Amino acid sequence: MKTSLLIATPAMASLLLVGCGSKPKPKTVAAAPVVEKEKAPTVRRTEAVKGDLREALLHLRRVHFAFDTDAILPEGRKALEDAATLLKLHPKVQIYIDGHTDERGTSEYNLALGEKRARACYSYLTRLGIPEQRLHIMTFGKEQPWDSGHGDVANAKNRRAEFRLIRGDARLVVDDGVLYDDKGGAMNTASK
Repeated sequence: MKTSLLIATPAMASLLLVGCGSKPKPKTVAAAPVVEKEKAPTVRRTEAVKGDLREALLHLRRVHFAFDTDAILPEGRKALEDAATLLKLHPKVQIYIDGHTDERGTSEYNLALGEKRARACYSYLTRLGIPEQRLHIMTFGKEQPWDSGHGDVANAKNRRAEFRLIRGDARLVVDDGVLYDDKGGAMNTASK
């Protein structure tokens, strides 16, 4: 086995010392040529952005009733006509129409009355051109009060048909409707 001996001269030693004291220079790597990607057509990008940012809001109003009836009163008809217009704009939307009553009467009676109220709204919407398969009815009677109070205003709030989204391309917002007293007169609830 041979061993080699390297003898450093003073010039070589100074080069070694200078080389050790400096940082190595970074290697230069040639950058790959920049190739511009094709830009998507503006229309396509706009559609994508609208699709990500847009969410349709359907504002439907509660339909309120007088005591012990399923008759749709004038403001209720207006609320349903507005609902039909919005539902026609969003043909994928399906909703529940929930029927409710105030606290007076038996549970059985109120379940039946709640169903009649929901069915009255269902029939009105189908007459306005909304397909039956998009509408479903439920009754809750007095089991889900909107207002847990016991006075005239609480009773008026609880006698209602309300809407819930089953499926569709929109978010449903249920707004207040006009309240009616026991005899069917519009109530002024501003001071109550």
